[in-house]
Amino acid sequence: MDLIYASADELRRLYQSKEVSPVEVARATLDAVDRWNPIVNAYCYLDRDLTLQEAAESEARWMAGAERGPLDGIPYGVKDLLLVRGLPTGYGSSAARITDAAQEDAPAVARMREAGAVLVGKTTTSEFGWKGTADSPLTGVTRNIWDFSLTSGGSSGGAATALAAGMGTLQIGTDGGGSTRIPASFCGVTGMKASFGGVPAWPAGPMLTLSNVGPMARSVADLKGLLSVMMQADPRDWNSVPLPRHVRAPARTLQGLRIGLHLDEQCSPEVRGIIQAAADKLQEQGAHIVPTELPLAGAKELITAHWEAGTAWLVNQVSAAQRPLVDEGLRQVASKGEKNSLLDYYQALIGRQKLGEAMLRHFAQFDLVLTPTVPILPFEAGREAPSDAASQNWLDWNPYTYPFNLTRQPAISLPAGFSASGLPVGLQLVAGLYQDEWLVDVAQLVEDCLQVRRPRF
Repeated sequence: MDLIYASADELRRLYQSKEVSPVEVARATLDAVDRWNPIVNAYCYLDRDLTLQEAAESEARWMAGAERGPLDGIPYGVKDLLLVRGLPTGYGSSAARITDAAQEDAPAVARMREAGAVLVGKTTTSEFGWKGTADSPLTGVTRNIWDFSLTSGGSSGGAATALAAGMGTLQIGTDGGGSTRIPASFCGVTGMKASFGGVPAWPAGPMLTLSNVGPMARSVADLKGLLSVMMQADPRDWNSVPLPRHVRAPARTLQGLRIGLHLDEQCSPEVRGIIQAAADKLQEQGAHIVPTELPLAGAKELITAHWEAGTAWLVNQVSAAQRPLVDEGLRQVASKGEKNSLLDYYQALIGRQKLGEAMLRHFAQFDLVLTPTVPILPFEAGREAPSDAASQNWLDWNPYTYPFNLTRQPAISLPAGFSASGLPVGLQLVAGLYQDEWLVDVAQLVEDCLQVRRPRF
């Protein structure tokens, strides 16, 4: 078995039987980092001694029969927007990086530490996660393991390409407009944004109720195990929604599920064909696929107003002396936000409320909705949009993920198939608020039905 591509459950069984040690897995993972990270730039911070120390501690627990749970000894990475006790926090920012060691863990990291998981390192992000790629002034360009000339997507792009390259079994990302789901689609892995408040987050993200901490993995089963740990309560998150939330019987079959299929003119013909073929396979398994048009009119203007306000606040936290070091594109967005009035912002809040209500009514027709995750294939690394695109605004090539940050609904991206050139394409499944666990169960059924080849390099 190739340890770097083993699932979390496979590793757990190997640890339990004493056939493999967490130290062996950690060493194999670090070997993969040595091979691929200089090329794809997925990790921006590594501490090999710490990784091997945590693996040795896990090995001792497994040998003594005192393991902490199914994630004990499982290697994982953390996006460098989140605090990890004892490590610096870069935020992808030359202007605002914090070189001092963090004194606390972010909630998801704290839960992973308690679970005995083994930290590989911190992964790359765009500056403060502001755009749909993982390139930043601090760490440079992050590339796609499927084709080094292409982007990984982002802003959790380091996490996604690390997963695909076997540089960690699990990853913790963030998602303020699609940042776990976009790179999951581009890199052929799985990424999720839970219902807002479902995964505790602290400190709060600058985009407030748009911001989420999300699980990423190579399979839905691994994502499910990670999500169950990340969703545990943390008293520091003022926005956290207490358990239990929405209770729905686990999904056992696709038979009879009513799935709305949203495919529109923004989707490229090749991606559209792959998503339609995936939907046809689900229909063969008994799902009712119903073409639909989501109420997305005005959603881009709403996310733009929120994004401009959040970035204006964020950039103003950077000292005037350091501000020229901020990503030029981020400064441009912040400049627009400074010009918007309070009335403009409040109008966007009202518009968001109306969008949420419209989406609630629309979803009443279905058990869930299926969309492309991204309507295009990965484009040239180092760019914010395809070179031939009419607009270089990342929101224009990414119309399907951010609406569900606005509506707070759970959304998951998983592989749907491959382009003619061999690049991965993802589909997005979206359910009603707080139906997170049920949505993951359905995603696992979809994954089993489609049987898309997983990455292995």
